[in-house]
Amino acid sequence: MNMKKILSSGLALSLSLMMLAGCANDTTSPSESTQPSASTPVSSDVQPSESTTPAAEPSESTEPSESVDVPTPVEPTDLDYTSDVTALEGTWTLSQVYADGATTDATAGAMSFEVSLELDPSELVDEAAYIHNQVYNLTGRLTFGLDAINQTLAADDVEEYKGSTAWSDFPQGEVVTDGDFYKQPGPATMRFKDVDDYGLFLDQVAGVSADIDTTEKTLIIGLNGEGQLLLGFSEEHLERPGTEGEWVYCLIFDKAA
Repeated sequence: MNMKKILSSGLALSLSLMMLAGCANDTTSPSESTQPSASTPVSSDVQPSESTTPAAEPSESTEPSESVDVPTPVEPTDLDYTSDVTALEGTWTLSQVYADGATTDATAGAMSFEVSLELDPSELVDEAAYIHNQVYNLTGRLTFGLDAINQTLAADDVEEYKGSTAWSDFPQGEVVTDGDFYKQPGPATMRFKDVDDYGLFLDQVAGVSADIDTTEKTLIIGLNGEGQLLLGFSEEHLERPGTEGEWVYCLIFDKAA
């Protein structure tokens, strides 16, 4: 065979094979997995937006708090925590003495108690807020109507037991608008002069055991539910002002006519 023809035929065959291979490559399409799928469904595992979460129930703390219950006086020795300070003013006569768990009638005219109010028109009752209110301070004068007791006191030139109570001694006190009256409801404490040297002579005024110590200088003063004045000693009252406590002794006074 002619060598020239053989070379020409081989070259033509190579070109044909190369063209076929090129056409085959052009028909290859990109893999479908590389194309973004617009119709891909949202997975059922996807959580709903927080905005679809039901609103939380209102907190119980938004409810108004309950007010503290004030005990209602039942017994004659129960203090009235809502009484007005001005009701303490006046002259009182001893009618009964509570001691050793029992109430005993007092000897007529055995003891008298005079309470007077002194108005302070501009007391600084709230230093932080600089609020001034009108307040009452109390003075008490306790005297005896039995000669034997007065002779004992007169030997030391004592005529009466004088006590004092400041506006701040009322545990239920409440600051109000600047310049108004300071609220002074309920009982308070009163400090007495000389009572620690002699006591209250309860054995003589009401036949109560002389073993009861009545020489405490700081006593509780207040009203009961019947409007009688109470004066006595109770560690529980002093340690927890504004709460009920067991009396060691309690003098019960009626308002003098």
